[in-house]
Amino acid sequence: MELRPPQAGAPARSDGLARRAFELTGIALGAAAGLFLAWQAAGALLLIFAGLLMAVLLDACATGLQRVLPVSRSWCIALVSLVIALLMAGAIWWGGYALSQQADELVSTIARQLRALRGELEAAGLAPERPTQGRGNEPQNLAQLLVPNPRDLFGQARTALTGILGVLGNAVFIAFIGFFVALNPLSYRQGFLSLLPRDKRLRVGAVVDEVAEVLRWWLIGQLATMVVITLSTWAALTLLGMPAPFLLGLQAGLVNFIPYLGPIVAGVPIVLAAASQGASIVGWAVGVFLLIQILEGYILTPLIQRRAVDLQPALTLGAQMLLGALFGAAGIALATPIAAAARIAILRLYVEDALGGPTAQDHNRHEASGTGPFNGS
Repeated sequence: MELRPPQAGAPARSDGLARRAFELTGIALGAAAGLFLAWQAAGALLLIFAGLLMAVLLDACATGLQRVLPVSRSWCIALVSLVIALLMAGAIWWGGYALSQQADELVSTIARQLRALRGELEAAGLAPERPTQGRGNEPQNLAQLLVPNPRDLFGQARTALTGILGVLGNAVFIAFIGFFVALNPLSYRQGFLSLLPRDKRLRVGAVVDEVAEVLRWWLIGQLATMVVITLSTWAALTLLGMPAPFLLGLQAGLVNFIPYLGPIVAGVPIVLAAASQGASIVGWAVGVFLLIQILEGYILTPLIQRRAVDLQPALTLGAQMLLGALFGAAGIALATPIAAAARIAILRLYVEDALGGPTAQDHNRHEASGTGPFNGS
């Protein structure tokens, strides 16, 4: 019987398979460790992303200012930051007392309406009755809402102070990140790209620029619609004789930053405040608010955000639900810009490069004609 000599390529093949298995295991462990660290540092990552949005806003304002003033970019960034800080300080100093009075009136009105609504539900048997000693403890004004019981003053004051300091600290953190990134964005861009292989830097750099452009126009559009919603709601509720019209308009404009869910949240206090004026005022308030939202959704937003990414409603709501379940209110607030940035990155780096999908030119042509994988066709 003839014996065949062992094949020389068998050990090499087995070594290659072992090396490949070792690399895949290392990649899997590294990805798991990265996801774990991202989960643990989710709050900080959201703050960093909010700071990047602030940088996008400052960059857009500085770019527009440079077209008017013959000064350097650094001076434009500093001037825009100073104007924003002065406007915020002036609004707090000028409107702080008036807003606190309106807040007291609004909290008192909403508290009365909630008590009346709960009483009707209890009478109809749709809600359990409250203990007798627990009734009448609802806050009547803003001061009682912040410190309901004087006996618990020190404990609640400590909690309130911690919350206020945390919010102020986060705001300062976001402002500084936005300022420094907007001051010299190219250095941060080059620093990020230097971590990638040389053959990937040009492509990833183009994707980063596209994401920044999309976020810039989305943010400008959202801020414009927030201002329009605030002013129009304020004017309409003032004409209807509603209590605290400016405060209701301001909260409607602020929560409009969150697409789809924001108008629903804004409508609840408006309905409760209108209920104190009678059923006819409720109907007028709801009708006017819906008319403003329809005009904003079908005319204003498409007109302003023509150059921004067009996220499908299901994708936006899904991102809000997912990030809200994972990270709370901050996740809901930042879900839309995160989804917009992730959509561009996935489309360019995975669909086009990894899967060999349509090129960027084909994708733009499909979007212009309303066709393509991300346009429901």
